[in-house]
Amino acid sequence: MRRWTGRGGMAPHACVSAQALWWAWARAGGAAPAAQPKAWRAGWQSQVRIDEAGSEKRIVIIRSLAGATWSVTEWRWTPSERPATRRWQEGRWKLLAERAAQLGQPAEAAQGTREARMLRAVLDANLGPRAGEISGDILKWQADGLCLEVDGAAPGQQQLQLSYNADDSRLEQRAAMQLQLARRYPKAAWLTPFSLVPAAPQVRSGAKFYAIWQEAGVVAGQLWMPARAGGPLVRLRITTPLAPARPDAGAGAARQLVERELMALAARWAQAYE
Repeated sequence: MRRWTGRGGMAPHACVSAQALWWAWARAGGAAPAAQPKAWRAGWQSQVRIDEAGSEKRIVIIRSLAGATWSVTEWRWTPSERPATRRWQEGRWKLLAERAAQLGQPAEAAQGTREARMLRAVLDANLGPRAGEISGDILKWQADGLCLEVDGAAPGQQQLQLSYNADDSRLEQRAAMQLQLARRYPKAAWLTPFSLVPAAPQVRSGAKFYAIWQEAGVVAGQLWMPARAGGPLVRLRITTPLAPARPDAGAGAARQLVERELMALAARWAQAYE
């Protein structure tokens, strides 16, 4: 057993809290329960990771203490090869796991429409081993040294009747959508105009569209995913701030990162729901 204590809240040089970074460390390696979320929830006062799948067992408790202090406690156990010793160890480990489980907090159920709940599941899966944190409807996470943020899913009405069938997507339709965006964001520099997401090889799915722009020191990318039969249009937007001193210097890398994230989310949506 080993234990650390430290200050919670925003971690230095990070866009998520120290608790979120500890939770990402706790999740590293092993097999997590299917229902256990990957992103830290800002309202949690404690959380537990119990991993008993491998030859070495592991329990991690992250817990709030008084005065904005947090503790992180980890237990590791490799069962003895001697049957009598192993039975004694199993009894002790079972007691520890039962007590630890009492400190676990469930993630709040995703609110909103069916599409919003579906997209929240895709965002959680896309996080992978990275440190992420959810506060309200906002998910923040770190990738390649940048802070990314996405707001809650926003199903809406079809815009210019964006087609679910990629073969029906016309160049003039995409030009009209780009004109609408340019009017909405007149000061934006368009890094990627409104475009059709390239179809993944050997994957049959609906058409998806994206655009990436820079405005006021922020790179933003938006994804539009039409539904079959004119259903709700699923949209999400990822933003990342640029360095205030040289905002244009990092715009290229930020655009590439935002594009990778949008492409990954589009592929996960297609795989999960199409």
